Amino acid sequence: MRTIVFHPGTGTVETMVVKVGSRIVTSHDSLARAPRIRTLVEDIVTLHRAGIRVLLVSSGAIAHGVRALRLGKRPAAIPLQQACASVGQIRLMHMYETLFARRKVSIGQVLLTWDDLRDKKRYLNLRNTLFKLLDCGAVPILNENDSVGIEEIRFGDNDTLGAQVAMLVGADLFVNLTDTPGLFETNPRLQKNARHIPRVERITAATHESAHVKGSEEGVGGMVTKLKAAEMVCKAGMCAIIGDGYHDRLLNVLKNDTSGTLFVPSAGKMSSKHRWLAFSGRAHGAVRVDDGARRAVVERGKSLLPAGIKSVEGTFGVGDMVDIQDSRGTPFARGIVNYASGDVETIRGCRSGEIAGRLGQKTYDEVIHRDNLVLLKDAAAAK
Repeated sequence: MRTIVFHPGTGTVETMVVKVGSRIVTSHDSLARAPRIRTLVEDIVTLHRAGIRVLLVSSGAIAHGVRALRLGKRPAAIPLQQACASVGQIRLMHMYETLFARRKVSIGQVLLTWDDLRDKKRYLNLRNTLFKLLDCGAVPILNENDSVGIEEIRFGDNDTLGAQVAMLVGADLFVNLTDTPGLFETNPRLQKNARHIPRVERITAATHESAHVKGSEEGVGGMVTKLKAAEMVCKAGMCAIIGDGYHDRLLNVLKNDTSGTLFVPSAGKMSSKHRWLAFSGRAHGAVRVDDGARRAVVERGKSLLPAGIKSVEGTFGVGDMVDIQDSRGTPFARGIVNYASGDVETIRGCRSGEIAGRLGQKTYDEVIHRDNLVLLKDAAAAK
């Protein structure tokens, strides 16, 4: 038996993101009467009334559209998938509106693409909108905007979207509901005696190996993408659970070791700015640095000064995010620049005291201040 009261700071979970897959919210029965969907809403309302802020990331638009258009199976052609999403999203939200309204809880729909998270202003506006919905007592329901999404701006699976939403709002817990109770040492669909893994302290290569289980035909994700999503939020300092929302219910997944796998955060929770830098923002260019600058940033926690910069790639402006690369061109950090690319090219290799002489003025000593910089995976591990 586990309890959801395990947040290290306050001892309670205050904000929770729940992601549900297509199989969970698709039923051959009348949608509003389907027991699995009804109990999901009941459990979210129970948490909501207990003072926990719950956001729901829900797949199912395309699956509902497939059934509404009587196609028989999920289409392979992108335009037809988008048409299904357009039809199905209406049905999906009508289902939620009906079920939540019966319990006198308001909902709000939010449809997203990658661009909404990669752009800093849109990211902050979205964050403010979600917080305002929560403050008003509503349950935000989010999905990928499949009807307009193209390859360059699509998440590809709602496991990634769910993790991004959890980091966007700084959730204490990300719960990913699927049709199995989390991780097993071997494939439970092939071996009936496969041992369940109730708790993972650290996600390793061996953990990823245990995740290779093919996803269902209703959706596009599998255990591999769910594990990657759990790893993402754990690196951001949040807890994650992968649990069985198909045969079981949400409240049992939160309480019972046998109903899911709990993933423990690897470090303290990142700030909102650092979460965006590490996992959501899009780099507008890169600066390549020498070995001394890399050591100063990674090992001593210093800001990036112009003296250590060897070259500049791309065109970027003040306030844009860029990758910081080592001498071999491998990114090891990201940060927000204080100078545009042309100015960085002009001052690279010089000391901070020489910046004014080269540019005519000096606004900052640092090209990237430490407060606006985050280390990436390999650099953090090396440290």
